[in-house]
Amino acid sequence: MARISQIDKATPPLKASGAEPRSVGFRQREKIIRAATGVFSQKGYDGARVEEIAQRAGLPKGNVLYYYKTKKNLYRVVIEQVLSLWLEALGDISADDDPCDAMSQYIRRKLDLSRNYPEASRLFAIEVIGGAPVIGEHLKGRLRDWVTQKGAIFHSWQQEGRMAPIDPAHAFFMIWAVTQTYADFQAQIEAVISPANYDAEVYEKGAPGVVAALVRGLGLSSQKQPLR
Repeated sequence: MARISQIDKATPPLKASGAEPRSVGFRQREKIIRAATGVFSQKGYDGARVEEIAQRAGLPKGNVLYYYKTKKNLYRVVIEQVLSLWLEALGDISADDDPCDAMSQYIRRKLDLSRNYPEASRLFAIEVIGGAPVIGEHLKGRLRDWVTQKGAIFHSWQQEGRMAPIDPAHAFFMIWAVTQTYADFQAQIEAVISPANYDAEVYEKGAPGVVAALVRGLGLSSQKQPLR
């Protein structure tokens, strides 16, 4: 069974690096990363100001520049860590795992990430919609390699008749599109269904149906089927 840990809502999605945990430097970097995620997600790269990030973090502007040198470098760090968060969500799956179990957990995990960290999701969407000017090469390298690696497991399941013959990349595109829309297009969803409590009525009530629909659509089966 795929090894996927539960999300700790008290833990920020993006981690400070380059300092010992619990040190002053670590705590300050963590504050900056959280603040930058919020500001960049609301105003994009061009509209965000280092002064505003520093103010939201409760730190002098000089501290932000001391740790991250430039706004562009801080932006790149935040975006790359968002991507890391999403890639880690699939867990350490293998061809021996039960496809239904492994992918159901992955889909739930992706929904949880959208639910708990919507600003991170929106920030990544803004970057990609804009043509990925900052992390385009990162996507062509790390993300492409990840899809190829995990896609080999999908091919194995498909050869055993436990997954529909869908190109792995397109399978991931479908999962990402469905799960991230609840964060990226929250305003649209609220306009259509007017939920009194977004978490309860959209994520908690909607998640089982989303998981079931994607599992069916991907043709995932716990049993090996003869190839036709």
